[in-house]
Amino acid sequence: MLEKGQKVKAKITAIVNYGAFCEVTDGNEIIKGLIHISEISDFFVKSVEEFLKMDEEYEVEVIELLNEKNQVKLSYKAIRPELLKSPETKIKETKSGFNNLKNSVESN
Repeated sequence: MLEKGQKVKAKITAIVNYGAFCEVTDGNEIIKGLIHISEISDFFVKSVEEFLKMDEEYEVEVIELLNEKNQVKLSYKAIRPELLKSPETKIKETKSGFNNLKNSVESN
């Protein structure tokens, strides 16, 4: 049984503009998976094919299980530190930012 955070081998079965579909073997069972483009790298991904190739196997991390659909969401970047931005460089969400913008627009 697959678990969140587990590292598994995934074979790429299709590459689309928003990621790559793959298959993960869990015992005798084949589970369909998706590596979304946002899980390939924190940096800009011009083309999924820069990182993943058809019919190749890659080590990835399970980030979500969709048991009712027998599917899994996977991350390529989670186990590759060179593809991650440091926390200081990530854009931080602010709750007051929108209100400040809204107030400045309404006051004009």
